[in-house]
Amino acid sequence: MFPSLSPEQQRALGEVSEFYQLPAIGASHAPERVPARVRFGLLADPQYADADPDPTHARYYRHSLTKLAQAIDELNRQSLDFVVTLGDLVDRHWSSYADILPLYRRLRHPHLTVMGNHDADTLSRHLAGQHPPVGLPKHYFHFACAGYRFIAIDGNDLSLYCNQANGDEQPRARRMLAELQAQGAIQAQPWNGALGDTQLDWLEQTLRDAREQREEIIVFGHYPLAPEDRHNLWNHQAVAALLLRYRARAYFGGHQHAGGHQRIEGTDFITLKGMVDGARSTPFAVVELCGKALTLHGYGTQNDLALK
Repeated sequence: MFPSLSPEQQRALGEVSEFYQLPAIGASHAPERVPARVRFGLLADPQYADADPDPTHARYYRHSLTKLAQAIDELNRQSLDFVVTLGDLVDRHWSSYADILPLYRRLRHPHLTVMGNHDADTLSRHLAGQHPPVGLPKHYFHFACAGYRFIAIDGNDLSLYCNQANGDEQPRARRMLAELQAQGAIQAQPWNGALGDTQLDWLEQTLRDAREQREEIIVFGHYPLAPEDRHNLWNHQAVAALLLRYRARAYFGGHQHAGGHQRIEGTDFITLKGMVDGARSTPFAVVELCGKALTLHGYGTQNDLALK
């Protein structure tokens, strides 16, 4: 299942819409009840911009073009089923997409994009400037491959990045943020967001269907769900509870550039390190799944993980 962009969104985004369409994946795999071996690449937070470095956060925006090229060259040398970018392809400028699109077109594997907060902000401002304004797309989807169900969630569903063409969603997000701030929640930050009720219902139905099909479940998102952190999804507890209830094998996120890992019951919550951080470090990963065994081979400063 993959929600298509509306004709208005497709027209307004132009070539950038390539990042928000689902390629063909898993055609070489026959449908299976027992999960087979799957390998995929993971990138997080390239956050490219033609901008000077931010020394406070050690972010080298221009360097991300070189880092992306290096990572894509390495991924192209490997046998992979697909590659996922876990959000924040760009930092702030609409023009930045024109610089990174040729790099991603060199990738020889199917590519999936999770929408990050910087992506959502950049896209939303561009779409709001259309005549008439166009709303920020909803970007959550799922697909099956070799006995696994892969699910991507959209944490910008309720966020301050929604524009006037998204109806009452930004005011609703402001109320949710204010309530969380009043409770002292550490994730109550304006740069985070939440899944709305419609997406939560969709997620539970998708998880239930995957369990009925006896598929192992892997979930991707931009905002972390665990451990507790100020970068987490506003309603991370509700989403994590769903993943635990349906025994998801792993959740992969970005956004928290330092990275992290926590296992809760049988689910591993893994946050990749941000590519934009550091002048030369190029963190990315290749994940191999075989049944419930998960191996993450890290490149650059990304840590290895072998989880059973």
